[in-house]
Amino acid sequence: MPTVAQKIETPLLVTSEVALVDPSDNKPCSVEWRYTEAGERVRVSTRTNRLIPRPAMAEETKDYKKKDLYKDGDKDTSADELKLVTFQPSKKTFEQDLMDKRGIVETRKPAPTFWY
Repeated sequence: MPTVAQKIETPLLVTSEVALVDPSDNKPCSVEWRYTEAGERVRVSTRTNRLIPRPAMAEETKDYKKKDLYKDGDKDTSADELKLVTFQPSKKTFEQDLMDKRGIVETRKPAPTFWY
């Protein structure tokens, strides 16, 4: 019986089958993330120690082409509102917090429990 060869497309593994191109010699290389003296996180070729720049398209989203050109809309939260601290932590349960906010006073006495 003759055999039939089928071509089936399979996805590439990003971790092992895809590599970035080194800008010095245009060959694939492995990359590691490092920090510059200014504290900026950059990609560096492990073979030649050259910086691999991020493309401009990496900054684009469906909302803007560049972050600097973005204008706040009606539903955006302003920067002043983000700086406000609205949460005050306390050592109360959710139920105790609701009771305090609504002025409910617990008058019942809990039944004694015994743990042996």
